[in-house]
Amino acid sequence: MHKLFDTHAHYTDEKFDNPDELLKEIFAGDVGYITCVASNIEDSIECINYANRYDNIYASAGIHPHECEKLIDINADMQKLEQLLTKNKVVALGEIGLDYHYDKDWEIKQKEYFDAQLSLSEKLKLPVIIHDREAHMDVFDIIKSHPNSTGIIHSCSESNEMVKEYIKRGWYISFSGTITFKNASKVLDAVKATPLDRILVETDCPYLAPVPMRGTINSSLNLHYTAEAAANTLGVDYDTFCDNEMKNAKTIFKIN
Repeated sequence: MHKLFDTHAHYTDEKFDNPDELLKEIFAGDVGYITCVASNIEDSIECINYANRYDNIYASAGIHPHECEKLIDINADMQKLEQLLTKNKVVALGEIGLDYHYDKDWEIKQKEYFDAQLSLSEKLKLPVIIHDREAHMDVFDIIKSHPNSTGIIHSCSESNEMVKEYIKRGWYISFSGTITFKNASKVLDAVKATPLDRILVETDCPYLAPVPMRGTINSSLNLHYTAEAAANTLGVDYDTFCDNEMKNAKTIFKIN
């Protein structure tokens, strides 16, 4: 069986009643590894705890743009985050970025935390996991100001032109279940613009369940639907896609 790496999952989310039983089922199937991705300091600690309990789970630590409005001391927050990022099995800083979907009232603060966390990633030489929702040019401009940063564009919604720019800079592009949706033509163009040696897949579970599981609580059990759609779009056989996706994830997360 050719295994996949779920590069972005949220098993600390309260929607999961009994994630331990679910994870046993997942690792008995076609998912070899999972990165449990954090949204704030407390969640980062929970993700690290999961990673320490499971050989096949790794963790990120970071502050999501939605969390920034609650915070008051960026220097203290960066100190706490830096301590967490040095913990065993922490492989990335994230998820971080900008989100303008609901409103832009906290745009300045989001940018401050995004910039500070990118600086921290450069200092620690860790990849970042980027959350970009309706803020494409601002995200790209801030990333450009951190030339030593690298990482993953999570649940990619970028244009194929923007994907090509990230690829030039050495970034990896991760696709979620959105590529299986009926209105997925734009994101499928982004898949086509992503080389096989830079593509990743994710569930973003418990969110973004792929077709035919839309409307359910998503999990890594559904990752193969996204991988199959990506492989078909790229015109490669499924086993080849899986092998490359696993290699790409291990490369960006520096897992031997």
